[in-house]
Amino acid sequence: MNNFRSQSKPCFAFQKGSCKFGARCKFSHDVARGIRERIDHPSMATASQAQRPNQRDRDEDDLRQWKRLLRQGSHSPSSAECNRFFSLTAKLVDGETGALQEAVRLLADEDGLAYVRSMTERHIPNSTGSDDMQSIWANQLYPLFVLLTHQRVADSALLEQPVAIIYNFMQGFGSRRTKVIFDFAMKIVQSVSNTDHLVSTSSSASKLVMVEACLAVLTKMIDCNTSNIVDEIFKTVVQQMESILRGLEKRSDNYLTLQSQKWMGYINRRIGVGDELPTSAAPAAQSVGSRAEFALPKNLPGRLSVSGRRHDNDHADITKISILPTHEEIVSTRAEYLPTNDPTSFHRPGIIGRLDREFRLIREDTIGQLRDVVRDRLEELQGRETTRRREGQNLRANTYKNVELVHVGFEQFNGLDLILRIPQPMSTTTPQKRRDWWSVSKRLQPGALVCVINYDGSILFCVVADNTVITTDEKAEKQRADSAENTTEFDKTSLSENAQYAYVHLNIAEIHDYNIRQALRWYRNTGTQNHLCLVEFPGVLLASFQHTLEALQKMSRSPDIPFIDLIAPETTPTSSIAEIPPPQYATKPGFFFDLSCLTKGRTELKFTPTQHLDPEVLSLALLNSLSRNLALIQGPPGTGKSYTGEKLINVLLANKAKGKLGPILCVCYTNHALDQLLEHLLDDGVKQIIRIGSRSKSERLESVNLRQVARTADRTKSEKSSLWDTRNAIGNYELTASRSLLELEQCLGRSALQTYLAEHHPLHHQALFGTLIDEDGYQEVRHSQKQLVDHWLNASKAPQTTAPPRPVEHLLVADLWTMNRNERHRLHNYWRRKMRDSIIQDLLLDFNEYQKTKQDRHRILQEVDLRCLMAADIVGVTTTGLARNLDLLRRLRCKVLICEEAGEVLEAHNLTALLPSIEHCILIGDQLQLRPQIQNYELNSTNPRGAQYSLDVSLFERLINPARERDQKIPFDTLETQRRMHPSISDLIRRTLYPTLIDGGAVAEYPEVSGLQNRLFWFQHTMLEDRAHQQDPVSTSHTNTFEVQMTIALVQHLVRQGSYGPDDIAVITPYLGQLFRLRREMQSIFQISVGERDLEELENLEADNATKSGESYGVKTSTVARTTLLKSIRLATVDNFQGEEAKVVVISLVRSNNEQRCGFLSTNNRINVLLSRAKHGMYLIGNTDTYGQVPMWEQVITMLRNGGNLGPVLQLRCPRHPDHPIKVSTPDHFLQFSPEGGCHRQCDERLLCGHACVNRCHSQVLHKAVRCLEPCPRPKKGCSHSCRLPCGNVCEPRCTEMLENLDLVLSCGHRKPRALCWQAQDPSSIVCEEVIAKTVPGCGHSVKVPCHVDVDAANYSCTSVCGTPQPCGHSCRSQCHRCKERKDGTVVSEHHEICRQSCNRDYTACHHACQKSCHGQEICPPCSSPCEARCSHSRCSKQCHEPCAPCAEQKCSSQCPHQKCTMPCAAPCNWVPCSRRCDNLLDCGHQCPSLCGEACPETKYCQLCGDDSVKSAVVDWIMGSLYHEINLDEDPCVFPDCGHFLTMSNMDGLMDLKSQYDMSDEDIATPKALSNCSLPFSMDEVKTCPSCRGPLRNIARYGRIIRRASLDEATKKFMAWSHVEYMRLAEQLVNVQISLTKADKPPALPNATKSSKLVIAKGRYQQLRLLHEWVGNARYNEALKLWNRISTFIREVRKEEQPLQRVANLVRHASGQAQVTNDFAVDESVLQVKGELKALALSLKCEIVILTDLMTIRERLSAGRPKLKLDLTKQIQDCEKLIEMAESAQYPREQVEGHICLAQFCAFIRALTPESTEDSTPEEESSDVIAKLMEQAKAHIATARDLLNQYPSTQILEAEIATAETMLRDSVFYTEVSESEMRAVYQAMSRELSGTGHWYYCVNGHPFTIGECGMPMEQARCPECDAVVGGRNHRAEEGVRRADEMEDLGRGMGQLGI
Repeated sequence: MNNFRSQSKPCFAFQKGSCKFGARCKFSHDVARGIRERIDHPSMATASQAQRPNQRDRDEDDLRQWKRLLRQGSHSPSSAECNRFFSLTAKLVDGETGALQEAVRLLADEDGLAYVRSMTERHIPNSTGSDDMQSIWANQLYPLFVLLTHQRVADSALLEQPVAIIYNFMQGFGSRRTKVIFDFAMKIVQSVSNTDHLVSTSSSASKLVMVEACLAVLTKMIDCNTSNIVDEIFKTVVQQMESILRGLEKRSDNYLTLQSQKWMGYINRRIGVGDELPTSAAPAAQSVGSRAEFALPKNLPGRLSVSGRRHDNDHADITKISILPTHEEIVSTRAEYLPTNDPTSFHRPGIIGRLDREFRLIREDTIGQLRDVVRDRLEELQGRETTRRREGQNLRANTYKNVELVHVGFEQFNGLDLILRIPQPMSTTTPQKRRDWWSVSKRLQPGALVCVINYDGSILFCVVADNTVITTDEKAEKQRADSAENTTEFDKTSLSENAQYAYVHLNIAEIHDYNIRQALRWYRNTGTQNHLCLVEFPGVLLASFQHTLEALQKMSRSPDIPFIDLIAPETTPTSSIAEIPPPQYATKPGFFFDLSCLTKGRTELKFTPTQHLDPEVLSLALLNSLSRNLALIQGPPGTGKSYTGEKLINVLLANKAKGKLGPILCVCYTNHALDQLLEHLLDDGVKQIIRIGSRSKSERLESVNLRQVARTADRTKSEKSSLWDTRNAIGNYELTASRSLLELEQCLGRSALQTYLAEHHPLHHQALFGTLIDEDGYQEVRHSQKQLVDHWLNASKAPQTTAPPRPVEHLLVADLWTMNRNERHRLHNYWRRKMRDSIIQDLLLDFNEYQKTKQDRHRILQEVDLRCLMAADIVGVTTTGLARNLDLLRRLRCKVLICEEAGEVLEAHNLTALLPSIEHCILIGDQLQLRPQIQNYELNSTNPRGAQYSLDVSLFERLINPARERDQKIPFDTLETQRRMHPSISDLIRRTLYPTLIDGGAVAEYPEVSGLQNRLFWFQHTMLEDRAHQQDPVSTSHTNTFEVQMTIALVQHLVRQGSYGPDDIAVITPYLGQLFRLRREMQSIFQISVGERDLEELENLEADNATKSGESYGVKTSTVARTTLLKSIRLATVDNFQGEEAKVVVISLVRSNNEQRCGFLSTNNRINVLLSRAKHGMYLIGNTDTYGQVPMWEQVITMLRNGGNLGPVLQLRCPRHPDHPIKVSTPDHFLQFSPEGGCHRQCDERLLCGHACVNRCHSQVLHKAVRCLEPCPRPKKGCSHSCRLPCGNVCEPRCTEMLENLDLVLSCGHRKPRALCWQAQDPSSIVCEEVIAKTVPGCGHSVKVPCHVDVDAANYSCTSVCGTPQPCGHSCRSQCHRCKERKDGTVVSEHHEICRQSCNRDYTACHHACQKSCHGQEICPPCSSPCEARCSHSRCSKQCHEPCAPCAEQKCSSQCPHQKCTMPCAAPCNWVPCSRRCDNLLDCGHQCPSLCGEACPETKYCQLCGDDSVKSAVVDWIMGSLYHEINLDEDPCVFPDCGHFLTMSNMDGLMDLKSQYDMSDEDIATPKALSNCSLPFSMDEVKTCPSCRGPLRNIARYGRIIRRASLDEATKKFMAWSHVEYMRLAEQLVNVQISLTKADKPPALPNATKSSKLVIAKGRYQQLRLLHEWVGNARYNEALKLWNRISTFIREVRKEEQPLQRVANLVRHASGQAQVTNDFAVDESVLQVKGELKALALSLKCEIVILTDLMTIRERLSAGRPKLKLDLTKQIQDCEKLIEMAESAQYPREQVEGHICLAQFCAFIRALTPESTEDSTPEEESSDVIAKLMEQAKAHIATARDLLNQYPSTQILEAEIATAETMLRDSVFYTEVSESEMRAVYQAMSRELSGTGHWYYCVNGHPFTIGECGMPMEQARCPECDAVVGGRNHRAEEGVRRADEMEDLGRGMGQLGI
């Protein structure tokens, strides 16, 4: 039955939670089988999902079902419900990532854990029978195991916390649940052999599935809870599982067996760490037991040392060691513990000891030298004798003294930002020189490591922050200023801009509480002044070693490392050569490698690790690499290491899916090597590549950088939510920290001290700051706070005593004035420290939380990174980048690691690359080439003292050549065929290092080196190196001037041959100093080279040119380039040229000294690299005496000497005369004997033109660069003219001689008198350029074009102005062809561009025009031109659209000797202007041509002596008379300021003078009397000059007209301005209302704080202010500010402030003074009250907003606050005033607003009036008051409703009436009103005063607008009073009057967005 059911289909009823047949069901109840199938056969699951297009919907359905079951968890779910729950849980594993994340997080909550509790506490203990137990395993426990160990769950940083919760819950208190779960699992395992229905394979395999699942869970449990390593129950469970596993290990190569062994090995290692921990009774020094090796006379670390710990950073456990040295470590005189390369001497065995060794040696190599430099500087500062510098230490350091810590800031993502001020090193130079110095010196660059030292011995290591700049960027400053309003003086600091100081930003290197506390204490020091010193370590980057050291510490805590039995075996191996098993993934049954990707035509080829293929078929190294889980490939120079690695990657990618390999991890030591590898893979067609790290220089890899890929990836909802939360939290921490830092900055002030003493020491506070009364009752006069504290500290009357000072504890309770001065200062410093340290402690707590949140954010961001990496085929990373991203890559589950140039990689870097998931590691390198680079020579294997450490020996080399003979060796393969070097060159390394090296390919057929006799030669010289010659022992690098010159001369000679491109010649030198010398010299030498093409390409190019048409017009020279010598070659040091090659290599060995020291090149590794870079030829320049003492050099020199390839003379070879010997031994010989790359003979080859070459013998490339300067002999075709160009130039194809005196008739009929010769030969080729007029068909434009232009052609582009009228009113100014598409002579479509012209609409309130770019129907902005209102007393300084204040002067300047005006200056004049000619004389002596009473013009306007331009001016437009023709005595002229002038009669007519005066009947009419009173708005506009529209305000004659018009203009400006200002304030009111709605409620206070009743009965603002204080929390700050602004606005719009009223008041005042007879009438109806009404309503609404908000929060606040009693009488009175004024002026809308406000205030009074109680007195009765208020409010609401029905313009207030009714009826003061509804009322009002159309006044004096032509077409009504304002057929209703000058004044609202 069971067997049958195991093979049947699944039971759907059982999956839903219940099956009535139970064990009798014929369908399978095995849910786990489907889970296993999805895990074991993901391709099947993927295929099935591909057939279901709605998989996402199914996932959501499953999640919804799962959530429904989850909610039942708290109700003791049944076994069937648990089955369904855990089955759905397992299904979600393969679903959408977001659903899985949500499910796991919910499973870790209470309801989810209830299911785990039910399973462990009810279902498992109550299970009876085999079927029941198997059902629980298959449907509950196993699905849970699958979920928790699945890669997507276990590797998710976002799920790390919930998964840990679940694991810890499964463990239970005292491991109770652990025992239940795994005892049950082991029972199931033991019963599987009898009932084998769990899987379809054998019982052994069934047990392996279960055991592997259990061990995977146990592995995660021990990681989640470290206490498990000492838990006895946990260890018992592990031991039982281990015994079961041993019984199943029949096939050790079975995949599940190997995986189980891997889990078990890791668990045992972790438990082993626990076993090594000391018991509580054991002494610390014996923590590792009493093994024999610890008794060796070796000074061990930490407490294991015989002499005790060396310092506070000396620990036996590396996880406790701080990366950077501590103060005690720096000053310690004892040597550090450094493990040797003998594993038996390690104080920790196995892999832990290996990690310990690498950590300590790497740290000593980097930090050790820093430590010693800081010790030296510290001793110098403290005046002690400096310890002798350690031998081999060459670390440079820059020291800056007198440093100050001037500021500490906080940045969101960088934390604390320390700003140090240092004395400017280049203070005496110019700013530009300072900038250059800082740029060139590379000092204090971002990322550099520095150390801040205090003279007291305290230190702090920091990193130069990214915001340290040489000079501030102005653009960046502007952006920062725009984004942050509060900037400080330290936001603009730089290194170079200040002449006295340089400012550097630092970040603390190691974030520890001690370091942060140290920095902040320096910042606010309470003791003696800090004396800081800054030590910089140039070139030392913390990131280059910090991540590696931290990674080693992490691995030491959790040593889950593969291949440890090969890398660091704990026992002595039995054989000398290890047996390497195949990769674990290759042990799966049926697995084989598909090698068809390597065969030609992709022929099928299979390979299994146990199979032996013929090495001739495929490389043995490749096959062995696939057969071994740890494979080593040695590749001598030129043997194709990179090629082999790429082919291995191709094979692994081809088998990636079959082996479930995941991404292949490619690791390189350098960014350059990694870029090369990934680019080669791209060339091979590999697509899914991701590169980690930002230091790539390859443009091809930019798009596959992890940051770039992750930026475009999607995030789940959980990730987005978590990122949002962490970002907000970080922002809050930033604000909190910034406030704390500001508090810290101010903490040492006197006010802070006073506050501190008042809180902590009240007696001392009273003594210093309180009021003192003496015995006689007199009050002591006290100093100010600052003076008082200083007086107390330094008082001369302080008691003098010789007694020892009392401790601070006694001083805290002592009398301040009885202390001596020393005690006072001690106590004062104690106070200051306490104040400072409490703030620092708060900062530390906040900063620690900030760090945790920042780490959480980083982990969440890594979730997307992880998904991107999982989708990749190749992941490339450097060793440093791998250490930096170790946590991320550990979760990636890579199974294959390939490391190139492994011989160059430090073992520590290799160990960090061995991720726990790695099953196959391939190391490719060469131990005989360059070793890893280290800094400390004391740790170098070539140093006799450093050989015991051999830090520079890589893991690759150690595995091949162990340090000890008895150590086990790892088998490796060597690539033996080199395809790079010519055999003569490869012999040098074959005979010395690689005896089996074979020359392959065509290396023996390489061509000879051009220009040289030998392809291999050592140029021997005896010139001493510069250091030896100069006897300078201080120099740290080496140079050799002779070799520099000789190298450059040789390279120039090679480049001149023309056979080599920029990549073909390489210059190599071992020393950086020599490299700099060569680079500097070569940069200034120019040379002709072949550029980017090689010689073969040039020949092909010439062949192509030669096969073109036989017609030749001259000689075509080859492509050559003029470039610097440096750009023609490659220049590098030996160490940076490994892996590179070049056709010709020139080597400058540099060292030449009498001591015969060859320095770097004494090791075989470097010599090997140096001699193996060349392909065709190699030339060494050096002293053989210096290098002959090194054994390998001795062999090489002997070989070269025997072959005739060594000597003091280098033999060149002329390419033209190879038999002519050329011998050189100095750089000058090259110029003497081979000046151009050949010999010194004359070049005997012809040039291509046939002339002889005039140069010296040279190479072919230089020969082709010669340009012949002889006259060109080639004739022109069709004529007898000769070519005028030199022979070497290309002849022009046609004769360009100009022929004159021709008479050529063109086809168009025009004649041509002159033409070029080739044109005269063929007149049809002449293009007629005669300009004629043509009409373009379609658009009809007439254009002037050359005759040959065909305007009828379809492609002709008409360039005329389009001219089509646009909707904006302008005509299109674009070119016609850009707007109109023509076809067959007609315009088929038009598409005009956006109009870019100036608007130029005339403002009707002034003579200006809108200058904004065309904006269509959008309202024009207010006129921003300067206001032109002025008089003789003053002028207006505002903009034109702003209202002006009338001039208040009482005397008008309009007067003459005959009469004068008696009105005030601002009022229309009341005089009759004089019409006589002015009697004054001009400067020229002639009579003034102007009028009496006007200002005399300049002399140039004299009618007699003015120039002709003035005399001929037209001054009488009616008669057309000129100025010199006018009789000025009869008709004088008027001269405005603009410079134009007219006769008096003409100007009077233009100004319509007769409308204001009675005129005489003479021929030239003159005013004789005032005609009428000057009425408001009787003038259409302010008159201007008819010629230029300039102002006429200075003409006294027209003062009455000008002032009347100006007054009307000012009034209308005032109306428009008040409306705009009202709309702005209304917008702010809406914003305040919205912000109060969204604001958090203020906190309630405890009842204990409640005080007595608070009665608020002061002024309105004081009442609002006290209300604001009652609520607290600064809730009403903005509302109160707005109320004040509205109050100011009310005062500004009163009638008294309007221009008409102000002028009327001035006139009345003048009348009262008997100065004038008042003819100035003011119609009260003209004065606008609407502004005041609106302002008053706005003020009331502002108070209503505050009170409404108060009503919503009052109840919850009143418990802890005093009672409120508000007096709203004044508000009620203002409402009544508003109603009365609005009714009088017929403004119904404002009248309705008054009624609404009054009703709302009644509602507030009712709510704030206390209800009657039984004990209340008659005075306290409130029921009558409330009833009256209700009646009054209802009456006002009813009135408002009536007005609403009567006037349509009030409909917009419907919602406000409804709100008021709700307040009255339900006492509900909060209604949900949207923002758009709040703004609707004010938006409707803004549209009433539009700038479009024309302005009018209705019969009630309300302004309004009408569009179209300006006269009404339809009858309309006033939006204010509903009076008829329109008309019909362009005729206005009676009473409606035009106001043209008003029409543009309303446009101002558009600019405010209202």
